[in-house]
Formats: sequence, C-alpha cells, structure tokens
Amino acid sequence: MRTVDSGATPSDDALEPAEVTARPADIVVREIDGPDEMEEVFRIRDEVFVHEQRLTNDARRDPDDRTSVHFLAWRDGEPLGTGRLTIFGREAQVAWVAVRAAARRGGLGLAIMQAIIERAERENTAYIVLNAQTHAISFYESLGFEIVGPEFTMGGIGHHVMIRRNAVS
Repeated sequence: MRTVDSGATPSDDALEPAEVTARPADIVVREIDGPDEMEEVFRIRDEVFVHEQRLTNDARRDPDDRTSVHFLAWRDGEPLGTGRLTIFGREAQVAWVAVRAAARRGGLGLAIMQAIIERAERENTAYIVLNAQTHAISFYESLGFEIVGPEFTMGGIGHHVMIRRNAVS
C-alpha cells in the first residue's frame, strides 16, 4: 500500500498545469488494500454512477477491476472518492473516477487524479487515456489531458475521449 502525502490547497476548477503537484493537507489518497477497501470503492461507485447519475445499473462487475490499481481518497478517516488505473503495456487507462456529492469541490478529485498520474508515470506509460464527462473537460485539461475525437454519449451523459502524453524515459 502506498500513501500520497498532501500539500497546499488549489481549487479543482481553476488549476494551471504547474499546480498539479499540490494537494490539500487533509486529504490522503492511497492504493486500496484488500476486499474491505474494494467494498468502499464499490459503495462510492454505486452512489455516484448508479444512483446519482444513473450512468449504469451495475458499477461492481467490471472485468478490468481484477487487473487494475484502485485508489481511495480519504478525509478525516472517511473514504470519499475513488478512481481506477489499468495498464496495458505502455497505455494507462483511467476509469470510475468519482467523489461523493457532499465532498466535491474540496480537492479530492484532483488528489485522486494526481495519484493516478504519478503511478502511471512510475510505470513508464507513454500516455493516459480516459472518457471524461463533458462537465469535467476543463478539470482534465488542467491536468494536461487533451480531447481526442467527437463527443459521444454513454448512459445518457456526454463524454469525450481524452489523452495525456507522459514524458517517458
């Protein structure tokens, strides 16, 4: 298990790319450790993607979960956000990034994505790809992602494929 330390507090919606290394001091993001924490991941996914957004009827049965790295974001000992990283050779894929509604706009999404990007870079991936909901495009752009291709609809919500090229050694 790896814990990502926190730093200063930028806002989620007004980041410059140079600011992505800062994290709110009260947020801890770590890779999950065992089935109890995976259940927390599922609870957050269910809350956000099944009940709130109605994006899917099942956020628990994804075959890539078994081969992926899952992250939980904690504040004051409570799991409030999650995200998943799947690596296929030199490609990193991000999925299931979610923050509980009451905890949004407090830096959790940023901290999750920073941890995911850091892990992808440590794995020496050439790029990171994700499907971003249209309302989150500027957030992902602030992290260095670019839109690739036209908008598409998934679960009734507009999305764009986005990519971030990593500096590889």
